[in-house]
Amino acid sequence: MKTNYLFPHKFKTISGIMFIVATLVMFYLLLIDDSEIINLDITVFAVMNDDIFGKMKYFEFIPNDIFDELLISVFVISGLVFAFSKEKIEDEMTAKIRLESLVWSTYVNYLLFFLCVWFVYGSIIYTVMMIALFTHLLFFIIRFNWKLYTFKHSADHEE
Repeated sequence: MKTNYLFPHKFKTISGIMFIVATLVMFYLLLIDDSEIINLDITVFAVMNDDIFGKMKYFEFIPNDIFDELLISVFVISGLVFAFSKEKIEDEMTAKIRLESLVWSTYVNYLLFFLCVWFVYGSIIYTVMMIALFTHLLFFIIRFNWKLYTFKHSADHEE
């Protein structure tokens, strides 16, 4: 089966390590709710920015701590590369498990998001929306690797 949309298998290990580290750091920062642990203040170009009074400003340079932007970038890029790198043996069954996991993670992510929309109120909904952006990728990676693991181990016992 030709899979041109997948990254080479050689990227799987390093992207997996980076993804796990980024995930753990993100959960840690979410739990302790302290954004000032690492401070990387630099001047950045902002297309849109609101000041402390809520006034929207456009196309300006502003001081900003870019640690969260870097962390999110590492999470997303390493997660995508890890999730969509070829396996050592990339056959039709692997492709089937990959597709089913992608569909399952989409359903679960949006079901949980839908429940949060109806049962979470106030400004915390913005945090829920932010988390929902990342959980889709996280659910897919967990489900795909779990199903692949169980399939490989069930095949080992059949032989």
